[in-house]
Amino acid sequence: MESSKQIIIGLDAADYELTKKFMDSGKMPRLAAVRKSGNFSRLKSVIPPNTAPGWTSITTGMNPGKHGIFYFYDFAQIPLKIVNATNSSTPRIWDYIKAVGGRSVMVNVPVTYPVGEVSGSIVAGIPPWYLDERSVFPKGLQSKLECANYEIDAPLSRALEKRPEELVNRLMETERRRVKLFFELADEEKYMRFGMIVLTALDRLQHKLVGKGVAEDDAICRAYSEIDSLVGEILDKFSGANILVVSDHGFNFTPIAFYPNSWLYGKGLLRRRSSFGYRLTKFLHDLFDGHFLWVPKSATKRFQGATTVVRSIDAIDIEKSRAFVPGTDGVVFVKSKQDVDLVAAGLSELRDEDGQKICNVYGRDKVFTGDKVSSAPELLIVPRDDVNIRSDPFSEKFVTSSGVFPKGNHGPNGIFFATGPDVSTSKEMQLSLEDVAPTSLVLLGIKPDSNMDGRVVEEILAKSAGGALSSASVQLQDRAFKFSRSEEELVMDNLRRLGYT
Repeated sequence: MESSKQIIIGLDAADYELTKKFMDSGKMPRLAAVRKSGNFSRLKSVIPPNTAPGWTSITTGMNPGKHGIFYFYDFAQIPLKIVNATNSSTPRIWDYIKAVGGRSVMVNVPVTYPVGEVSGSIVAGIPPWYLDERSVFPKGLQSKLECANYEIDAPLSRALEKRPEELVNRLMETERRRVKLFFELADEEKYMRFGMIVLTALDRLQHKLVGKGVAEDDAICRAYSEIDSLVGEILDKFSGANILVVSDHGFNFTPIAFYPNSWLYGKGLLRRRSSFGYRLTKFLHDLFDGHFLWVPKSATKRFQGATTVVRSIDAIDIEKSRAFVPGTDGVVFVKSKQDVDLVAAGLSELRDEDGQKICNVYGRDKVFTGDKVSSAPELLIVPRDDVNIRSDPFSEKFVTSSGVFPKGNHGPNGIFFATGPDVSTSKEMQLSLEDVAPTSLVLLGIKPDSNMDGRVVEEILAKSAGGALSSASVQLQDRAFKFSRSEEELVMDNLRRLGYT
């Protein structure tokens, strides 16, 4: 079939309920127009609803048990290592396009570093948060990005959190540069069939501001509105293309904190390091973070504005612990199968101050399928929607609504929009992240791989999208890469800065 150009606009952490609310109130008119003439549905995330496995499932059509990315960490080894693009050998959408002779442009898609050769151009997303020669293809793009002051992420700080309007300004400055770059690269690719850009401001902002107050809520509303305007610019730029707008997960208000590592410590399954250094560093971080904004950006860009960084995972003696929770999205690392049932049952039985159940806990075989399941964490915590998993092992309470902790975290419900010449209007559907890639490929006239877990969302396909599909024989390069020790530490620091550890 003769296919139209296609663009995927990724909005990291765009929440289904908030997007619907802001469209209904007139704050997001461009996406509201897409909903009216195209499609809008809830897009269910993976477990856990985390950026790394989420975007990988979106671009591969497979669950983490097949593509092998379960979190920002590689759980197949101790000490834990940061994942990168070579941890997965699963073809992405643009690999299929390359196989049929098409060209693509990708900007800021997570877990694409180090980038490989593509037919077109690519600028990697997180991790890492810095830009180097492995972030781009073709290699000449690096100097172009540096001259344009391109940032993979805007530097954030405690001081900016206290000035929410300035925080929105800072994040949107980065997003506008990102869209400008995407347009320039698309213009240079005269025969581009596929483009993808991921905007991350909503995720960064919600991590910092959800649940704090009226001024913060107003800033979140403004950010959704300004992101909607940027989406509108992309829609206008590619007015004749099929366009999908998707998010990797949603975002929940979570006023209850859950400290599974404290429970594991109480059961003798987790070993803590000395609390003195941890608490001192945390105190200094709270005192000084963000108060050195006068320092030239050139001196702090690799650290993205972080001054002192406290990582809860550093307070855990990983080598001596039998089980631990390394982040805030609910993955549980259990070293011995003999402990799995004990941990699962114990965490499942915990209750909040009102006696209500906090979470469900699932074994990896209940969540994932595929040949990479053995590399997954043994257990997955799925918290109640109002519960925030925290990794601090020093909390005196396992579950509490008091104290200072972020009041928002990832939720399971993202967004899906579709519009374009080959898209028809449909009713709202229940979709999953894995459905995006096969649907995208069919709209591009390419036959999806039979190994994909997602389905083709046929309800949105117009008659013009019918016809014979081209078969793509994808050949991927064998690649291997590991971050250096200093790079690992830098990426870990930024994971903490965003609230992942």
